[in-house]
Amino acid sequence: MALLGVESVVYGIEDIDLCTGFFEDFGLVAGCRDARGTDFALAEGSSVRLRRHDDPALPAPYGERHDGVRELGWGADSAATVDAIERELARDRAVTRDADGALHSRDDAGIPIAFRVWDRRPPVAEPVPENAPGRPARIDAHRKWYRRARPAQIHHAVFGAADPVKAARFYIDRLGFLLSDVSKGLGIFLRCDGRPDHHNLFFLDSARMKTRGTAFNHVSYGVENIDEMMVGAGHMQRRGWSSHSGAGRHRISSTLYYYVPCPAGGEVEYSADCDHLTPAWKPRLWHPNFGSFSWMDRLPENIRASAEPEWDVHVIEEKNPDLAALLHEGAAIGPAFSNAARTAAE
Repeated sequence: MALLGVESVVYGIEDIDLCTGFFEDFGLVAGCRDARGTDFALAEGSSVRLRRHDDPALPAPYGERHDGVRELGWGADSAATVDAIERELARDRAVTRDADGALHSRDDAGIPIAFRVWDRRPPVAEPVPENAPGRPARIDAHRKWYRRARPAQIHHAVFGAADPVKAARFYIDRLGFLLSDVSKGLGIFLRCDGRPDHHNLFFLDSARMKTRGTAFNHVSYGVENIDEMMVGAGHMQRRGWSSHSGAGRHRISSTLYYYVPCPAGGEVEYSADCDHLTPAWKPRLWHPNFGSFSWMDRLPENIRASAEPEWDVHVIEEKNPDLAALLHEGAAIGPAFSNAARTAAE
């Protein structure tokens, strides 16, 4: 039994037309549009649904704002998995089923969550050979070019939480999520047990977002490579949607990124070339300045004015580590940690 990733994202918004146009510019394809809102379908079979924030069918808001993601749906590999989750969550919280058999509840951060059987269709990208000095892989042929970005999958979602350890523990202890990495003082990266992406969920310390409790941050949508990502970025700029940070690569997950502020709340992210993890993976503890980016095309002033961050990443050897100690006291690295990550990378 396994969870396969984010199956649906439901936004509560004020302006359906504006947000529909935004996501169409972003590259999503509308599958249905009616008086209630707009539904977008992605190639993997996931969906993005836009609803008015006062739609009575939406769960009640969980933070200081009524916009942003109002429910996050997780795809299950079988009805048995959904049934098992229902039994687990019903022990201490309200759980409901809708007419389609989907399960609805809330996590320990108050975020509305859903679970339904999902016949996911993992995208298969066409290989793009790359030439490097002394190692040509593309001969007498030009590179694949893109007219538009068309995100094929929902990669991950990010929320701020007043207690990110408690929020993460719910998913690890109750839903079988796996710990991928911890960024000291910043947050915790988690992945579904049935998905190899570096992370499908990230909880930030809400104090870093300058909020007092649970708050939506962004959703990441996966594209094939840097070319598709930057074609999408260019189209968004032509349509008047600008980015605060531009393009870059996170060191902590190797993911290429391009963020755009979203009128539906928070931001959306094009992402590509994320690390692929197996059960053999050992989580790591990162200094946030080192892990957050490997490069950026638009360095913020505070980063430009500071020195290049020192290499600060350590493998977590414990099978069930103390997340609070790692997140809040992580500067004190004990003998249970090694610096194998640096040796391997070099």
